[in-house]
Order: sequence, then structure tokens, then C-alpha cells
Amino acid sequence: MPKYYGCPCEGCGKPLTLQDDIVVCPDCGAPYHRTCYEKMGLCIHAPAHGAGYEWKFPYQDAQLRTCPACGERTLRSESVCRCCGAALPPESSAEQPNDRAAASAEQNRDFDYSGMYRDEMYRNFTEKVVDPVHRNVRAAFGKDELIDGVPYQDWVDFIGTAAPVYLNDYSQMQLRHSKISLSFSALLFGPFYFFYRKAWKPAFGFLAAELLLFVPTLISMMQTTGSPLTAGISASALVALSRIMSLLSFALMLVRGLYGKWLYRRSAAARIRRIRAEFPDPEQRRAVLNAQGGVSIAACIGAFILLMIVGSLCSMLLGPDLNALVGTFI
Repeated sequence: MPKYYGCPCEGCGKPLTLQDDIVVCPDCGAPYHRTCYEKMGLCIHAPAHGAGYEWKFPYQDAQLRTCPACGERTLRSESVCRCCGAALPPESSAEQPNDRAAASAEQNRDFDYSGMYRDEMYRNFTEKVVDPVHRNVRAAFGKDELIDGVPYQDWVDFIGTAAPVYLNDYSQMQLRHSKISLSFSALLFGPFYFFYRKAWKPAFGFLAAELLLFVPTLISMMQTTGSPLTAGISASALVALSRIMSLLSFALMLVRGLYGKWLYRRSAAARIRRIRAEFPDPEQRRAVLNAQGGVSIAACIGAFILLMIVGSLCSMLLGPDLNALVGTFI
């Protein structure tokens, strides 16, 4: 980056040396230390960008000479090179014309230096400002962006529009080395959350657990209606069992809320890996990920219908005195 060595950083004003990490504003070409630019968050000349402002080399030909140590341009008025810090020997009359010729060539060269670094600077700007999800994923999982062995883009294709939220949460979980991430949807909607996200194993697992926890209530209803199937069950045992199931139901709700995203992550990762193995072609794989991922309202409706069917079957176990059951809930 010969044009910028020795120039003052537009952020702190200190000379840009050979050892500095230099970045250039993609709009006007002004040079900065990378740390200065990141602290500022934007170019100091940003208000003038709309008017077409372009950074200009700040020194004239007569002010410059060539450093014999590094070969870069530096100020004649200083005793050390602004680029490498080496002490400058006295100038001889023979080298001054050459210095001026070199400076003139540097100044008049028809080359867009800012264009050399525009792509890199834009990529850095996009990563840091426009797409913080990439930054978080790289910080948590490395520059390869492999989440549980699955590339970033496959996760985006599979999860759908909610991918930024989930990938940010997964990054935070990875950085904390924790499986816990609160999900109000899983906490409130139970198995329906997993059916909606197409996480079939946890969906049916939690649904089966909910039905199992309903058994004491069903037995109580059967006793109330006079079902002969509950003749041998004492009321005290049923009360104790109901209390235990209530505690387990509360614990199950907490597990769903705290570990719901992790369970969805496991389910999604397994399905994505299977799809990657079956569909090596990127375009075909993306289409399959979009189709098998995302969300499903139909699955929620199907789960609701399944519960209705189970409820109807359970009603067949009730005794003949259904009026007593109605009186219990009034």
C-alpha cells in the first residue's frame, strides 16, 4: 500500500507505518489504522460522501524524499522515516532529482488505489455492520462456519426466515458452552412448537410425555363417572399421584423452555447431515433443505387432530355417570 505509508491516519493523525494494519474508506479512499476505523464505526468524511468527496494525497512533491532503508516516500523535514522509523541520512544533491521524479511518478500515476482495497473493505464493512450473524457464528464456531459439522448456508436454507435468530442463539450457546437458551414458544406451546419447526423426535416425545402426565387426571375422571376400571384405586393414592404428575408437568415445561432450541438444533443438524449425504449437488440440496426445513402449520393441525382422537378414545373409558363429571368442573 505504498500510497498510504507515511500519510496521517484520518482517525488519530499518527503516520501510517509499514507495520500498521491499514484500511481504506470504500467511499472516499481515506486511509485509517484498522483499529481507529473500527472504533469510529464510519469514515470521518462520511457527511461529505454524498457531495462526492475524495481523499487526496496530502503532500507535495517538494516535501518528499525516498527513504534508503524501506524505499517508501517520507517527509524531507523529518529526521526519521515515517514509514519504517529508520534514521534518514543527509540528502545529496544527486538523489534529489531522482526523488522528485519518483514522487512525480507516484503522484501522476493514473491508478485508483482506493479501488484496490474497495472489495476487501466492503466485505469487512458488510461483515461487521450489515450481517452481524456471520460475525457471531465465526466467533463461536470458527472461520469455516461449521455448526455441528454443517455449513452456515445449509442452516440458513433449512431454518428459513428465522435463521438469523436461531444462529445467533446457537452462537451464544457455543460461546457459553451451554445447551440452555430460553424459548418462550417451546415453553408456552409445548409439543406444538416442535411440530411447527418439524423437529419430529422431540415433538412426538413431548406429546407422549404430556399424554402420560394426563393419566392421573383421566383416572380421576373415570372414578368420578363411576367407571368399574378404577374400582381398586384408592383416593389417597390418586391424589398423591396427581401431585407427583403436576410437579413432573412443571419440570417438563421448564425443560422445553430451556432446552427447546438445543433439541431443535440437534434434530435439524441430523436431518441436514442426512440430506447432505443424499444430495451432493448444491442446487438440488438447497431445494431439498428448503422443502424439508422451515415450518409447518399442517403439522400443528395434524397434532391437534391426533390429540382429539386420543381424547375421544379416552372418553370411551369413562363411566356411565357423565353428569357427575360435568358437576365437577362447574
